[in-house]
This record gives sequence, C-alpha cells and structure tokens, in this order.
Amino acid sequence: IDLAVDTYRRAIELQPNFPDAYCNLADALKEKGQVPDAEECYNTALRLCPSHADSLNNLANIKREQGYIEEATRYLKALEVFPEFAAAHSNLASVLQQQGKLNEALMHYKEAIRIQPTFADAYSNMGNTLKEMQDVAGALQCYTRAIQINPAFADAHSNLASIHKDSGNIPEAIQSYRTALKLKPDFPDAYCNLAHCLQIVCDWTDYEARMKKLVSIVAEQLEKNRLPSVHPHHSMLYPLIHEYRKAIAARHANLCLEKVQVLHKPQYKFPRDLQGRLRIGYVSSDFGNHPTSHLMQSVPGLHDRVKVEIFCYALSPDDGTTFRSKIAREAEHFIDLSQVPCNGKAADKIYGDGIHILVNMNGYTKGARNE
Repeated sequence: IDLAVDTYRRAIELQPNFPDAYCNLADALKEKGQVPDAEECYNTALRLCPSHADSLNNLANIKREQGYIEEATRYLKALEVFPEFAAAHSNLASVLQQQGKLNEALMHYKEAIRIQPTFADAYSNMGNTLKEMQDVAGALQCYTRAIQINPAFADAHSNLASIHKDSGNIPEAIQSYRTALKLKPDFPDAYCNLAHCLQIVCDWTDYEARMKKLVSIVAEQLEKNRLPSVHPHHSMLYPLIHEYRKAIAARHANLCLEKVQVLHKPQYKFPRDLQGRLRIGYVSSDFGNHPTSHLMQSVPGLHDRVKVEIFCYALSPDDGTTFRSKIAREAEHFIDLSQVPCNGKAADKIYGDGIHILVNMNGYTKGARNE
C-alpha cells in the first residue's frame, strides 16, 4: 500500500489536475486507515471533476461508515447521471437499508446485480436486507450465490452462518463461522458469534482462551467507540465486568437512536387527557410458539375492558399456532406489523392508535424493532 501511495503522489506531482490519481490515492489512504486524508483527496478529485463517479461513490461510502447518512445519500444521488454504475446502486441500497427503506434497497441491489451479475457484495448485502424482511429462504439463496461467485468472501460466509444460527442449524453455523475466520482471522463479529454457537452446543474446548479473547475484543471495541460484536442479551453469558455489559447495551441503544434520527420524523405529541379508556399496547415478535406467549397468552384478555383498551402489535408473521390465535382472539385489537418493514411507518401506526402505555416485550432479543 505504501508503494501505491508513493506512486499516486508522484503521478499528482507530474499532473496536478488528474482526478483519477487523487481518487486512487484516496483509495490507498483509506485502506491504510487514514480516512481524513482519503476524504481530502476524494474532495480534491471532485473539485477537479464534480461528476467523478468513483470519488462520489467512495466518499459516500466513507460518510455512510461515519454515520452521516444524509451526506452519503446526497453523494449517491449525484451518481444518478450514471445509471449503469453497479457499485453506486449497491451503496445507495445500503444507505436505504440503514434508513429502513427495505423495498427501495432491494430494488437497487437487484439493479446492481442486473448490471454486474457477478457482484458478490451486492448479493451478500441483498441477503442482509431479505433477512431483515424475514425472508430466510431468499437471504440463504443470496449468501450462497455470493459464495459461489467468490468462495473467499469471508463476510458472506459469516452472513450465511447467521442465517443457520437463527434457524437453529448450529452445526452448520459453526462450520460457516470457522470458514469465515479462516479466510479473515481478524473478524470480531464472526469470532463472537462462533463463541455463542459453541456455548449453545456445550462445546467447552479451549473455553478459557476463547473467553479471554472475547473479553479483549469487547474491551477494544468499547475503547474505540465501535458497536460491540457481543449482543446485549448475550453479554450475561460471558465473564465481562458489569461496566462492559452496561456499555454494550448503551451502544446498541445509541444505534437505535441513530436509526431513528435518520428518519427525520418530528417528535410525537401526546395529550395529557386520556379521552376515554386507558390504551395499552404490547409490541412483540413472539406472539406465537415462544416462551413469551406460553407465559402471557392470557394477559391481553384479563384486562378490564371497561377501563382499558388493549392493542397487541405483532412483529412476526402468523405461525399458525394456538398461542398466536388465542392472543389475537382475546386482545381487543391485534395488528400485524410484520408486513410494515419501515420502522417509521410502524411507529406512525402505533401513534395513530393513541397508545398511552407501550410495552416493548422484546428488549434486545431476536426480532426486536426497538427503533
């Protein structure tokens, strides 16, 4: 990389108005971790050529990684003059996914793949979107295709592992996580998820060494203000100090806030007057064959309807079980939000129902939509 940096700097000395050289230098600097210098070079390239496609696209990537979603979107929108630029479609899709606009994201991933059928990154990221939309089969197909295109694509192996893990196929998940780590040894997400899988199957081989490394990963991520690879709900399983557990939860909470801020929605206003009965809403992805429903399936029907109006908001599709049907039957209002992928629109629906007390029954568990 150092040789590349020196070569591009030499090219710029020879031809100071060469935007390609600035863009290539920026790419190399970003790879070295010198992000501010890379930004400066991309901006120089754009001053020389405002429609420089690679610079617009790569600068958008930096802004997206920094959490500046609106800036990233602005740069990517400028690329609409290049409708056949696959990378721009893929990156815009990633931004749209972060904004909760999953159907729009899907459209741009498909467009990227139409333009470049062997675009492994687009397949893998489209799999992430489909997974978020609870289309497990579609996500599995995308990850598998990404690996077929690029067998050394560690992220795709890790994503495939996550689908296996969520589906309860733990041995397959372990195998895929190990493949990902073999391809990319410094892969905190894969390492921590593998550790969780091994605990699920009670594989205690090298447990002490594994826990020591996991704790060091979390400590480094918190120190660098990165999103920890350990899920808040899983942090109780590991020998972490309480300060780390609290910090993990706080960082994930901040992530939810960041996603909400991207929606640019005005704050809801709530009247102090009840205007009738007290309206209570229960939000859960576990209205079905799940311990949550096993324990509380009778609760919605036990409220005094003279004083209380009950709303149950399901975040998961109907699994056809009696647990689901009982809650749906006994709650005064049962609303399926699983078909409303946009968190903003889902929140609007709840707000429109005039809920006074909203109970989030998920917390940081699978299927939660804390945003």
